[in-house]
Amino acid sequence: MAGFILLLFAGLFYSISRLSLADQKAEYEKRNNELHLQTMKEMEVVNQKLKKAKNVATEALQTAENANKAKTDFLSNMSHDIRTPMNAIIGIASLIRHDAGNKAKVIEYADKIDISSQHLLGIINDVLDMSKIEAGKTVFKYSDFSIMDFIQELDTIFHSPIYEKKQTFTIAKENIRHEWVNGDRVHLMQIFSNLLSNAIKYTQEGGKIQ
Repeated sequence: MAGFILLLFAGLFYSISRLSLADQKAEYEKRNNELHLQTMKEMEVVNQKLKKAKNVATEALQTAENANKAKTDFLSNMSHDIRTPMNAIIGIASLIRHDAGNKAKVIEYADKIDISSQHLLGIINDVLDMSKIEAGKTVFKYSDFSIMDFIQELDTIFHSPIYEKKQTFTIAKENIRHEWVNGDRVHLMQIFSNLLSNAIKYTQEGGKIQ
């Protein structure tokens, strides 16, 4: 009888031990799954931060490349615009040397150099505006100016290259209802200068530009 009771207790202890091990295993697996989920969540957060950082870096790189391209394009265009008044000043200076004995001519040429210099100064001010260059934007500066003075300035700037190619340059001044207008004089001058520069370049020697 005592042996039977002892055997019964041994079986009961064994069952309890197995149950305890099963509970421990289940608890271990539960904790392991929780740790795995937590690790996966943390990795997801890290990946999101890395992705965000990569996007920020990519945007910064693209912004820098756009700014650099805008700067290159801007300066390339400006180099062409700067040559026009510079060539006018050089051409007029040579005329001054040719007519040095004619005081009236020298004064006229000096006035033309002043006109070309003012145009050149406006272009240089644009070049020095680095914030505008990097942004790739054009900022218009409006002011009142005379159309007649504007036309005279164009004639002054392009007098030398037209004279050298023996071309005829005619500007029609009819039907101007308002002499004074409001606009961006520097940029308008750049537009007309480019048009006239191409007209002189592609018009044969002795040809007419109107």
